[in-house]
This record gives sequence, structure tokens and C-alpha cells, in this order.
Amino acid sequence: MSGVAADRAPLPRSAAIWRSVPLLAALLWLGLFATALIFSVILCDGRLIFTLDDPYIHLAVADHIRSGGYGVNASEYSSPSSSIIWPYLLVVTEALHLGAFGPLLINAAAAAGTIVAFLRILETAGLLDPVRGKPLCVFVALLAILSSSAIALPLTGMEHSVHVWATVATFGGLTEAARGRAPTPVHFVALVLLPLIRFEGAAFALAAIAGYFARMASLGLPLLPSSVLLKSHVAETAYEGTTTFAPILHNLAASFDDPTGFRLMLLGLALACAMWPLRSDRGALIVCATVLAAIGAHLAFGQYGWFYRYEVYVMALAVLALLYAVAHARTRLSAPQWTAATLVSVALAGFVSVGYVSAALETPFAARGIYEQHYQLSRFAQQLYKGPVAVNDLGLVAWKDPDFVLDLWGLGSERVRKAKLADRYGPGEMAALADEYHVGVAMIYDSWFPKGVPAAWKKVATLHTIPVTGEQGDVVFYITPAADPKVVASALKAFGPTLPARDRLEMNAQ
Repeated sequence: MSGVAADRAPLPRSAAIWRSVPLLAALLWLGLFATALIFSVILCDGRLIFTLDDPYIHLAVADHIRSGGYGVNASEYSSPSSSIIWPYLLVVTEALHLGAFGPLLINAAAAAGTIVAFLRILETAGLLDPVRGKPLCVFVALLAILSSSAIALPLTGMEHSVHVWATVATFGGLTEAARGRAPTPVHFVALVLLPLIRFEGAAFALAAIAGYFARMASLGLPLLPSSVLLKSHVAETAYEGTTTFAPILHNLAASFDDPTGFRLMLLGLALACAMWPLRSDRGALIVCATVLAAIGAHLAFGQYGWFYRYEVYVMALAVLALLYAVAHARTRLSAPQWTAATLVSVALAGFVSVGYVSAALETPFAARGIYEQHYQLSRFAQQLYKGPVAVNDLGLVAWKDPDFVLDLWGLGSERVRKAKLADRYGPGEMAALADEYHVGVAMIYDSWFPKGVPAAWKKVATLHTIPVTGEQGDVVFYITPAADPKVVASALKAFGPTLPARDRLEMNAQ
């Protein structure tokens, strides 16, 4: 048999599996993700605790949706969720009594799906050849894991992992359209999910619609109703009481100053350069131009930070688009030029993914930080004090709490939000709300209330913790006129000795 014939001979099933880059990358991710999860559980004394307090807001909302309400308290409506559809997905997992494992399982599945979709797109584009280009396959597989933050992001417990998957899958639909093929139902599901899972997804969804129009109109394929895609930052500008133009300028300036925003701009510039050899390939140009539009939209409207989660969808998209463009440029460049372009693109993609490596390494410690502060506050409120409380960092305290939880920051309280918007929020409003809801204990960060707290509130203790993703390490306990001081003192007395070793409860002199 000739060498050519031998190359084309079908591989044994086991050999074919081990040459599947997406499968091997998924297995590598599973090992890394399991390691991070196990260390997180160990550091949290055997409990599954997310690296942020925010996912517990969504779980609380899901529980109240099941009982006919919407918000973090059964007695009032509020809109603390950052996603349209995420709380409703958690309604299903809560109905199955999965608790925190519900969002974890959804996110893990989304992260695995993202890696597979990412690498299949690049396989189709011709970038990956496990026979002749093993080193490149290894680096690209690692980039698929790291640029999508597939290790740390699922353990935030938030909806971002699904958002990243929907972004990558929608990009896959665009690449199929560029090849003259109809996107699959999965691609359309992802497109619909984009603005529903995160409001930021509207930008890429609208850009993708434009791309579909440009490439698919001749195919007569139906497009989704625009009503599900027209979600934008108009609500945010209305909340701030400013025009739309000012926030755009502010965000652009912030993008230049923020290291992550700067990296995103570098990716955008690199993608624009990679498009030059593709100027005769209309389909690939439309795909890349759509991604450039999404990058520009995030620079103008998007946010950064909060444990590397707000911008990860567009970073993963930009990395994928850059590698896709390089793959398509292969036949239009000389071998040395293409090799140089590939090395530069992979190196740049690795550079912009550094933050997500840091997030993966910090994940177990971030979970421990939430356990040592927010979980302990929840335990105090629900197991020891057992009465209405006020907080400024909503999440674990509200989830599964049968008593009223007053959010003094406004995320879970429409009255607080409106008072802050009208610039009339201060100690008087805080006292009135606490009295109305019979709140006996407030557990807050003092620095979040520059106007101070009500004069009738008495500082009784401070919980000292070591935060990672938490905003502050010190949580101050106040009792209000509605409290029975003896009940609070008894609860605090029982609370102190049961805290984790790194925590310290400092009691104030009475």
C-alpha cells in the first residue's frame, strides 16, 4: 500500500478518538475543572460554595417564581436578576431539589459545549491537524479552555457560561452561513438565548442578524423576530438619568484604562489586520466584521471585572474569530507568512487569556472567601437570629430564608433603588424601611453608606473576614429599635465560637 493510501486508510476507532482535538480538550478541561471544584469544596469544609454571592440571588428568585412571586422576598416584588431567562432555568433545577448543584451542572455542560464548539469551528476552518500539527492543536485546545474561562466561570454559579456557549455557537452559525450552508436549529437556539441570558448579548445578536441578512438572504432562510434581540443599555442610561452619548464616551475611556479592555482592543486590531488577506472572501469578511462590531459594542457599552466574567464572552469570541481568520488566510499567504501569523495570533490569544488563568487559580480561595463571610452571615440570620434582617450584599442570606431580607443597597428593593435614583436615600429612609419590615439586625459594609446609618441603630459587633471576590472584609452588625437586644446578644454569643478558624467576631462594649 502506498504512503498516500496509508494516510487515507480508516483509523481504528480508538486511534480516531485520540486524534479528536475537541474530545481530548474536553477531557483535559474535565480534569482541570474537577480539580478546582474539589479544592473549593475542601476549603469550604465539604460544602459546594460558589465564588460569588450573586448566584444565590437567582436561586432565591427562582424559589419565589415557583410560589408565584418574583424577587428575593415572598411579600414584595423586585427585579434583582441580571438575566431574563436564567432564573426560569433555575426554577427547573430547584423543582428537582438540586440546590446549588443546579447552576453548577448547567454551567459545566455549557463550558464543555463551548470548548467542543470552539474547536469544531476551527477544525472545519482547517486550522487543526492532529497528525501534522500536534503542537498547534495543543496550544489551540488550551486557548479554547482558557479564553472561555471554562474552569473558573462555571464555579461563579452565574449565567455567564451559558452566555459564552451561546456566543460561540452563534459564531458557528455565521461560519456555516459563510460556507453557503444553513445554520442548524442549535445555532438559532443560541441566537435567541444571547439577549435572554445576558443583556450584553443583544449586541452580537443584532450583529449576527446583520450577518445572516448579508449572507443568507439569497437562501430564503427565516430570521428570528427582532423583538427578542432589542435589549440594550438604554435601561442603564435611564437609571443613571443621563443621555445615551455620555455613557458611551465614559465606557470607551474606561476601556482604554482597563487592562482587559486594552487587551480586547488589541484583539480587535489583530482581527482587523487578519481580515486584509481575506478581502476576496466575502463570507469570511462578513463573519469577522460581525465580530468586530460586537467588540466595538462591548468597548462602548460593556463592563469589565467582577471576577473576570463580564467580558469573557466577547474575549472568547474575539480569540475564536482571530484564529478563524488566520485559518482562512492559509491559502492566501506564503508558508513563512502563515506560520508567523499563526504564532503571533496564538501568542496574543494566550496573552489576553492570562486573567482567566488567574481566575482558575483563585477559584478555590474565592469560594472559601464567600463561605467565610456570606455563608456565615446566612447561618447567623437563618439558624441563630431567625428574624428579619437587612444587608447590603444580597445573596446567600436571602436564599431559603423564610424571614424578610431587606436589601439596603437596592438590588432587591425597588423602593431603595428609586430613592437612590432620586438622590434622597440616606439614614432616614433606611430607618423607615427597617421599621416597616420589623428588621432587628443590619449586617452591612459601613463604607457603602457615606451618609451614615440611622442614629437609633447601635453597633454591636464586627465580623472580620479575608475576602477574595467579596467587596469588603469587615461586616458590621447593628441592632435597630425593633430588635430584642437579649436575643441578638444570645445569637452573637452562639455565632462566634462556630466561625471558621480564619474569621473573627469582634464584640462591641455594651
